[in-house]
Amino acid sequence: MKEDAHTELICKGFCSFYREGKEELTCETYNFLVRNLTEGELRGMIQGIERTPDLSCDDYIKDVICGKCDFLEGDCDFRGGRVSPPCGGYVIIESLRRWVTG
Repeated sequence: MKEDAHTELICKGFCSFYREGKEELTCETYNFLVRNLTEGELRGMIQGIERTPDLSCDDYIKDVICGKCDFLEGDCDFRGGRVSPPCGGYVIIESLRRWVTG
């Protein structure tokens, strides 16, 4: 089940897959952010984040986070090779990763 505040920030704010009423569905990037950042921390960190990823951290995100995602097998349009952007959590994690690694 999604956390309301995190859903507002991650899904509504960054995810093209977000649909009202699907709050029981969570991707692993969402779960990672909920586990590791409070609402306040996340709110502060997403200020000014570019909403279009450059995929520069894709290997890391795929290995460390997406590899554990329930959507990976058959349901992930981005990883499934379809022309689709990654989820909102991916966008946030990529931006934070670039910021940390410089």
